[in-house]
Amino acid sequence: MAAPGQRGFTFIEMLLATAIFALVGLASVAVLDSVTRSDTASQAALARLQKLQQVMMLLERDLWQIAPRQIRVSGEAPNKVMLAGVPNWLESDDDGVSFSHAGWTNPGMILPRSEVQLVGYRLKENKLERLFYLFPDAVTGTEPQIQLLLEDIDSFKITYLDQEGAWQDSWVQEKMPKALKMVITQQNTGEFERIFTLPAGLTQ
Repeated sequence: MAAPGQRGFTFIEMLLATAIFALVGLASVAVLDSVTRSDTASQAALARLQKLQQVMMLLERDLWQIAPRQIRVSGEAPNKVMLAGVPNWLESDDDGVSFSHAGWTNPGMILPRSEVQLVGYRLKENKLERLFYLFPDAVTGTEPQIQLLLEDIDSFKITYLDQEGAWQDSWVQEKMPKALKMVITQQNTGEFERIFTLPAGLTQ
């Protein structure tokens, strides 16, 4: 019993307090869930951005070490083209490009290969891939090693800056372009554009 002059909560007041407590709890859970989902989405977006930056650094390294030598990707006859890039090149679903680069470390020439590597980039089944061959002149029937770079890619576009300062959609010339512009469109990330300049001594 309540002491004289005091009274307890009524049943209605208890129900009302319980209802308010339940509403506050539900609101807190909703806020916590929203914050958790937002943090998860932010972490995923950051991971995609970091992966994209790593791919751009790999591309930059390959292009900065580009070697002024002819390329042969399917055992075709020798030619003077040092960089080839056209739509569907290397069986790409979009644009593709291939060239040779130096700097493939082989200390003391221990491994049965040179330090020049033939590489290519293409889009295959919404995946951006880097192809590389063990030998700089691939003979007929040689299958490249495939390195997966990015997934969920909608398009991979490459244009080439010629000596007159105009952008070309493809490149099969004997001279090197001054620069390459790559535009990658990735699901959930959007369009990313990057321009890579080539060493000046190779573009004269």
